Amino acid sequence: MPPKSSEIRAIAETAFRALNTGDLDSFLTVVADDVEFTSMILEVEGMTFRGRDGVRAWWQTVREAFEGMHWELLDLVESDGKAVAKLRAAADLGGGRVDQMVWQAATFRDGKLTWWAFFRSEEEALRALGLR
Repeated sequence: MPPKSSEIRAIAETAFRALNTGDLDSFLTVVADDVEFTSMILEVEGMTFRGRDGVRAWWQTVREAFEGMHWELLDLVESDGKAVAKLRAAADLGGGRVDQMVWQAATFRDGKLTWWAFFRSEEEALRALGLR
């Protein structure tokens, strides 16, 4: 049975709160052991990460590449265990503040994130989930 909308929102809020506070352990509580995801962070753009070791490697790369990284969940649309989140990602990079709008497509199973990828448009994210 797919997770309820309220469960998906709670998972998203936990994940982004953990990202914003640097709490890797809390982030890992909402990530499946067999998670797979693709990064949009320039240093590893397009790279696919797998499992908790992949999460740790991605986390370290993001923390080292950017200062003051902050993720803001602006909108969340979900259907049948799938969701698209509209996000604002901001960080200090090279002496200036970088602010970027991205969309994250994600799937869930048993109260955990099982897959996600970042996209530059909502349409791309929806297509990746077969919702368009």
